[in-house]
Amino acid sequence: MKTLITISPDAAAFLAPKLTGAAGLRVTINKKGCAGGEYEFAPMKEAEITSAFDCVEDAGIKIYFEKKYLLALMGAELVLTQDQFNKRLDFKNPNEVSRCGCGESVQLPST
Repeated sequence: MKTLITISPDAAAFLAPKLTGAAGLRVTINKKGCAGGEYEFAPMKEAEITSAFDCVEDAGIKIYFEKKYLLALMGAELVLTQDQFNKRLDFKNPNEVSRCGCGESVQLPST
């Protein structure tokens, strides 16, 4: 069976030390940016986990997201993007309808 969300080895190595003491990584899709949606990543505390969340695990990292984001994230790969100025997490997501020119916001099917 294919994993719902996968994590690249670089992203897993980047995340592991940042999630020490956390239950996993929380993914939120905020309504902002030029294209209408922006991925947000933060450590998820055990006390924050409720029945509103789904969880998948890949590369030893647990990813929590609200159930309403399931179809928007299905098949996505969490990757580490890097340029000469910074590193950041992002998704290679086959469900994106479009992405803004700077690459930081995306248009997804309705969630």
